[in-house]
Amino acid sequence: MELDWSTFGLQVLNFLVLVWLLKRFLYKPVFTVIADRRAAMERLRTEAERLRAEGETLKQRYEGRLAEWEQEKQQARARLHEELNKERARLLEEVHRSVAQEREKSKTLEERHRQELRHQAEEAGLALGARFAARLLERLAHPHLTTQLVALAIEELRALPEERRQTIHAICRNGDAVASVSSAHQLDESQREALSAALGELAGRTVTCIWTEDTSLFAGVQVSVGPWIFAANLREELKGFTEAAHAVDAVL
Repeated sequence: MELDWSTFGLQVLNFLVLVWLLKRFLYKPVFTVIADRRAAMERLRTEAERLRAEGETLKQRYEGRLAEWEQEKQQARARLHEELNKERARLLEEVHRSVAQEREKSKTLEERHRQELRHQAEEAGLALGARFAARLLERLAHPHLTTQLVALAIEELRALPEERRQTIHAICRNGDAVASVSSAHQLDESQREALSAALGELAGRTVTCIWTEDTSLFAGVQVSVGPWIFAANLREELKGFTEAAHAVDAVL
């Protein structure tokens, strides 16, 4: 069998043309498609990696935010608990203070009511004592007691301090030397003369006496020279006793 070189050459040429055609119209588009697909896959992989990284970042951020929220929630809960405790303590203190004030107010009102009752009882006792003393003085109201009180009045008039004497001197010097003398019982001449003499010594001049009887004095006398009044009688003594009792009650 002989080799036909022309046929062999044509076959080689056909093969080369076929290879070129395959490479030109088949392999190159396929390679291009494959390269495009690889590039697209790489882009997808890169995008997926980016999305995964972003997701991881968002996850970490979300977890951090959750941790912050949990911490803030704990802090807010602690602040709320503290504020509630403070408010409860304040309300309890206010309630205790209000109760103490009401208790003190009730105690004050009770003490005031007790004092009022005691004052009323003392007033009633003083009034009863005054009535009893008045009745007793009515029984004691005797001319003999008036005589004793007149003698006592004369002694006290003569023993008046200098300041009081100067006051009576001034009254008699600026006006008439007139004295009003009231007595629970009628005075005899000697008693009138003794009283007139004692008043004259005080006035430094003769004093005209106007004599009257006043049974409300019970016993004793009352002398007035202008605005100056001198009392030596049971009525004024009873009045002084009542006023002293009221003064003691006011102090207590």
